[in-house]
Amino acid sequence: MVVLPLSPVDSHRGQWPIAAVLALLMLGELLLMSGGGSAEALVWLLSVPVCIVAVTSFKSRAFTIPVAVASIFVSSFVIRTFSVDLPTLLSPLTVAETAACLVITAVVVREEPRRSATWSVGSLVAVSFFAAIVRDNWISGSNYNEMLGSLVLGFTAVGTGLYFRARDTEGGRLIAAAVTDAQKEERIALARELHDVVAHHVTGMLVQAQAALEVSDDDPHAAHRLLPGIVRSGTEALGAMRRLVGTLRQGENDAATTDLAADVIAAVERTRELGFETRLRIDLPDDVAPELGRSVLRLVQESLTNVHKHAVSPTMIDVEISRTSSGALRVIVADDGQLHELNQGGYGLVGMRERVDLLGGLFSAGPRENGWQVLAELPLERTK
Repeated sequence: MVVLPLSPVDSHRGQWPIAAVLALLMLGELLLMSGGGSAEALVWLLSVPVCIVAVTSFKSRAFTIPVAVASIFVSSFVIRTFSVDLPTLLSPLTVAETAACLVITAVVVREEPRRSATWSVGSLVAVSFFAAIVRDNWISGSNYNEMLGSLVLGFTAVGTGLYFRARDTEGGRLIAAAVTDAQKEERIALARELHDVVAHHVTGMLVQAQAALEVSDDDPHAAHRLLPGIVRSGTEALGAMRRLVGTLRQGENDAATTDLAADVIAAVERTRELGFETRLRIDLPDDVAPELGRSVLRLVQESLTNVHKHAVSPTMIDVEISRTSSGALRVIVADDGQLHELNQGGYGLVGMRERVDLLGGLFSAGPRENGWQVLAELPLERTK
């Protein structure tokens, strides 16, 4: 079985406004140097890699610092050799290079481990001082102001990165707490189901035992014939307990009946009443354990709820429950919605995964070629 990722791929939307700003700065410098020669054009081209790695640093930082340092290092020699006069602002670097380095500094401080971030920022500071010494503006009267301005800008970038780093850490704590709460809620729900299942079997055992007690004096053989039923009910209750008792270490859904097919059909009909075209295919064995039936129904209900809340413009929802050759019950709920924004919602997927794991099954959820799919396989055989 192909296991799909639980969460959608993170898209760093903040990089696009920064890319636009850097592009505008590069365009402005190109216009200012339009009357210059080949040396000016070369310096401008050498600043392009710095801006590119500043944008790509949101996703990958493997070559960010080496490329930025090498680009500034080479361009500094070109500027000194050919006495290129470039516009600067509060920094010995060009405006585009300064903006790109600030972005890189903030991203590195936010995303990288402290040791790696320290070395990276130190490399940028060192190459900036090197540029101040080598480039022509070191001999100008404004070099001290530029060095002071670059330090101020650098501290501002570091502070921005530290702010977002602290915010990310706090957000991670909140998400972890929410996931833990979702797992506990699912386990509590499973514990309630354990109570219902065991109560059902124990009630059957009690009725049979009382019947045996009533007829034991007059017909001992009749009482003996009732004992296998009591043993069978006890074995089934023990199996259900072993499959669900893990929930007590640590968690409510629509009311379920003893007819799994009818419950699933009812859930699908409710989805159709909301205006979603839904196809249903069911191939169930004759006997489905109560705890397994409740879990299958919960998976279908939660998956359909996710489609209602998070799928954009779905035209068809497919619900399939079938037996596999390996002795499991497979549940698939798929849609052709254009987008799922589950990161904006609750933690239903966490609860579903927790439920399936506790029952010894396999679970996957994530985007497919056209839409979103939830897939679970739950073992049919009772735990002995």
